[in-house]
Amino acid sequence: MTFKSKKWFYKDNGKKGGRPKQDPNIYIKLPNINLVTLTPIQYETLLKKYDKELVQTALFVLEQTLLSDCFFSKKYANKNHYALFRSDGRLINYAKRKLNEF
Repeated sequence: MTFKSKKWFYKDNGKKGGRPKQDPNIYIKLPNINLVTLTPIQYETLLKKYDKELVQTALFVLEQTLLSDCFFSKKYANKNHYALFRSDGRLINYAKRKLNEF
């Protein structure tokens, strides 16, 4: 039995994976945020997971980081930034500290 003949490897549509694919060219447009790219579904997921004020602060912090002249900004320019919003990640922890300062 070869690997390709296993039924669980290919789904009904004949392609790998079972998740529906999103159009990668559709991104949200937020005021004062130009370089951070998220799809609408990813943005809604962040709003469900975190508070809206925390998400806005994290987006602003990430925008300022991408505007700076560090290697991080060149590496992640024009890429999807959803993976940076982990609950134990630096970005969310920094945004929480920034909100607690006020």
